Amino acid sequence: MATRAIMAANLVSRRLRLGGGSVIGGRLGLVLDPGLLGVLAAGRQTALVSGTNGKTTTTRLLSAALGGPGRVATSSAGANLPAGLVAALAASPDGAPAVLEVDEGYLPRVAGEVHPHVVLLLNLSRDQLDRVGEVRMIARRWRSALASTPAVLVANADDPLVVFAASGGAEVRWVGVGQLWRSDAAGCPVCGGRIEFAEPGSGGQGPDRDAGERPAWGCLSCGFARPRLDARLDGAVLTVPSGQHLSVDLALPGRCNLANAAMAAVGAGVLGVDEADALVAMAAVDEVEGRFATVALGPLKVRLLLAKNPAGWAELLDLLHGGTEPIVVGINAQVADGRDPSWLWDVDFERLRGRLVVAAGERCRDLAVRLRYAGVDHRTVPEQWAALQQTGSSAVEYIGNYTAFQELRRRLAAGAYRPGATAGGAGAPVVIGEPVPVPSPPDTMPADRTDWARGPGWALEHRAEHRPHAHRPYARSGPSVLRVVVVHPDLLGTYGDGGNGRILAARATWRDQPAELVLAHTDDVLPESGDIYCLGGGEDGPQVEAAALLGNGGLRRAVERGAVVLAVCAGFQVAGMSFPDADGSPRQGLGLLDVTTVKGPGRRAVGESAAVPASPLQEMTSGRLGMLTGFENHAGATRLGPTAQPLGRVMAGVGNGDGSGSEGAWAGRVVGTYLHGPVLARNPAFADLLLGMATGSLPPLLPDAEEHALRAERLRSRPAKASDLWLRARRPG
Repeated sequence: MATRAIMAANLVSRRLRLGGGSVIGGRLGLVLDPGLLGVLAAGRQTALVSGTNGKTTTTRLLSAALGGPGRVATSSAGANLPAGLVAALAASPDGAPAVLEVDEGYLPRVAGEVHPHVVLLLNLSRDQLDRVGEVRMIARRWRSALASTPAVLVANADDPLVVFAASGGAEVRWVGVGQLWRSDAAGCPVCGGRIEFAEPGSGGQGPDRDAGERPAWGCLSCGFARPRLDARLDGAVLTVPSGQHLSVDLALPGRCNLANAAMAAVGAGVLGVDEADALVAMAAVDEVEGRFATVALGPLKVRLLLAKNPAGWAELLDLLHGGTEPIVVGINAQVADGRDPSWLWDVDFERLRGRLVVAAGERCRDLAVRLRYAGVDHRTVPEQWAALQQTGSSAVEYIGNYTAFQELRRRLAAGAYRPGATAGGAGAPVVIGEPVPVPSPPDTMPADRTDWARGPGWALEHRAEHRPHAHRPYARSGPSVLRVVVVHPDLLGTYGDGGNGRILAARATWRDQPAELVLAHTDDVLPESGDIYCLGGGEDGPQVEAAALLGNGGLRRAVERGAVVLAVCAGFQVAGMSFPDADGSPRQGLGLLDVTTVKGPGRRAVGESAAVPASPLQEMTSGRLGMLTGFENHAGATRLGPTAQPLGRVMAGVGNGDGSGSEGAWAGRVVGTYLHGPVLARNPAFADLLLGMATGSLPPLLPDAEEHALRAERLRSRPAKASDLWLRARRPG
């Protein structure tokens, strides 16, 4: 009965054009029988595919290796929650093999119900932090669930978080496929120590061990390291467990798809398919749910690409390297995308200099501000269909995050091309802004290093000399260098808050104030001669490690000499007297602010927030500093002591979470807040306040039309009351 109900609901959905019919029937089926997923999976040879990026493509490739969608139970639409999996199984013949893409948050539940034969574990990185939760939390849940499954695990050995999660499995095939994005794996998930990669910048595809027999990556404090490989990808050659060297020839472009195919081939081998035959079948796949397809809109050729987080963008930027075509980027912030696009500041958009980029989608203004500080010529056209036609080129690269990509695909399928057409009909689209040549951002360098090759590519030139200097007002004749230090971005860089440092340094440089941006990683010596220090948000374990490292007093001494500190979220808590670790136990803070943080009342503050800044701060900016806007995502309750003042009074959202209605805190030149965004991207007057604190005078105004448009949009979107912002602090499933 449940199966018949599923098929009927899916059919009605498709005929009424309410959706694709890949989910609604499954939801109905699970209402009728909560155990239906396990029932439908029984008696099948089943593979699960999970990870932050590459799930849909790897699932499609493995399905091709097993005979194609017509012979395999799979969701071609990428519906990867339990309802979508139920619908996919119900639509396939009894006993047909199943290849199921599974949302990383739901993998423990699905693996427990389906009892798979093989599980492919691709990667783990930051994504949808407001919905999914923090990356290490997922890794711990994977590890707990996979320790009890008899399934063979095919795991990416170049992702330390995946290795941690898979290490307790009964049988593991370790595959070396490379890992360009490493910023979520700098801290050891076992002991909290520092993970060192032997081949910085290589993508991780090199030898299993280096010449000194060190692992390709490993923790400096414990024995956790890259395991010995069972299979490896070198360029386009896959060495499989049998020792064969197989050429990986795909129609799909990019290094990431070679990695996806390697994982799928090893998974197919576990299921009894010869890896060489599997790769031949995969070669016929030339697009995956529109990804990598080229479509014609009249005379315009558009290649469709999808990137939904910094790790995905790292791969696509390599794919785009060397091209000249304009790029349209569509950014939404719906539930499936994550409501907070602060992650845009973790993407190395600086690599797109020299190409026109059109910012489109619901959150085009967030992207436009990011592109301004990246020095990328850009224009802003909110409607994607119109944006494609505004480039003046015959060929365009389109990159969208999840719902923006799906929205454009639906628009492409809905009607024929009409020059000048918009979503609402014919006519010229509204274009906000024209291509804007942006001044080059400031010189950027790591602390006391000349070999930096980590994280977003902000290193432009290396200054040979650092000169200690007094705080001086802005001047065009001979001002000394303003030094902006981003503190431990490898530990306190989960929410895009490193962008605050970029913004401060750029805004100084645009006013002819020489500035340098220092990214002080944990294996660097924290410079004490900085003028402004930026601390960001981070996960529980890295937050504790950052506090321990900063306990050496270097930052305190800088503050005592007059340095300014902006501390956001986890950094705000660390700057206080004490804060809770993952278990709720108090940890000692730096004592820069008289605030104390404890665990909140079991619910997490997630969503848009706004606060009226304290009157003294408004006076310091001569009235420039209006209502502050940002995105909060924390589970703390921060109480202010007598020597700290609230940064602002909450008008929307939760703020400090202690029931006082306050947001953030400040004392002297130390400022703390829970506002992400990054907060300075949305509030340029706040950035200028900090610059004024550092230099001794408020800087002159800049033409901040894009920042003001973003700020106004975000203030209009704020919820009416604080209770709207409270969401359960739990992972889906």
